[in-house]
Amino acid sequence: MNVIIAYLDAMFSAYPQTPRLLEAKAELQQMMDDAYTSLIAEGHSDNEAVGQVIRDFGNLEELAPVLGITSDLTPQTAPAAPVAAAARYAPLSMDEARGYGDALHAIRFRLSTAIALFVLSPAAIISLPVAASSGILPITEGVGVFIGLLILLVLVAIGVVVIVATSRETAPYDHISEGRFALNPAVTRWANALAAEHERARIRALQIAVALWILAPIPLIAFALLLDDSVWTILGVVLVLVFVASGLAVLLPHTWANTLAEEVGAGAGSLTDDSERSIVSVIAAFYWPLLTAIFLAWSFIGNAWGISWVVWPVGAVLFGAIAAGGSAVETYRGARR
Repeated sequence: MNVIIAYLDAMFSAYPQTPRLLEAKAELQQMMDDAYTSLIAEGHSDNEAVGQVIRDFGNLEELAPVLGITSDLTPQTAPAAPVAAAARYAPLSMDEARGYGDALHAIRFRLSTAIALFVLSPAAIISLPVAASSGILPITEGVGVFIGLLILLVLVAIGVVVIVATSRETAPYDHISEGRFALNPAVTRWANALAAEHERARIRALQIAVALWILAPIPLIAFALLLDDSVWTILGVVLVLVFVASGLAVLLPHTWANTLAEEVGAGAGSLTDDSERSIVSVIAAFYWPLLTAIFLAWSFIGNAWGISWVVWPVGAVLFGAIAAGGSAVETYRGARR
């Protein structure tokens, strides 16, 4: 139903919100709701019912005589900016949408690997100097810093090269990701059906990823509180990075179909709902004060000023993962409404 309402809003957004047009919009919505309910009762799927309703009621100019608003749809009426933008673009074809879907599917593991490498890149420069100064590795601390920095740069470089390569594969479809196309109801139905087909796998991956992100700080906290050794504490930091990277590696390859459905169903002039970020805002409201309290407690109680600074880079990485998970949850909730 949210697809029908969005389509109805787009139909009327080109015209002024006069009382007569608002009345006609409400009347048309009731007609579309009744048709949708009848189709569902006849055994049609949600996607089939939505597509049929849009085909039957999707042309406002044809329906204008029935609704008695022919005179209200005057050429002199200036269209709203989103619809004017949409009018500049051709409808998205099925071949383009399928090609974009195939490209997203093909790059999904490479893209997730690149992001995981970015998260893991600081691990060596965090751990090697401490291992060297503790005598675990037969190198000097300076050499450990150099090797760690070299590994960091190499991992970042690999990740960048992979992302550039994948972006070249999706470059022919930039007009889709940027919303430079007009909506095609048939394509939207196909993309939604594809996303629904892969939804179970995406939700399972999301559950695993969120569990990993929640468990990520446990090794760090345990090693810091139970083992009075900086080497173990640094190992805890590295394990946090490993948990976060693992969660991203599990989740991202399963989001391609949902991403395709969202972008194909947006089109030119689509509006962004800022409410999808609300869960992240709520988390941020208590996350950073809590992180500050942990830093101060660890520093004062454990007299760990030399190592407690790791709370901040680890906290930043963890918050990025939490924000990604929160956005994914909000997207899922929005899709279910």
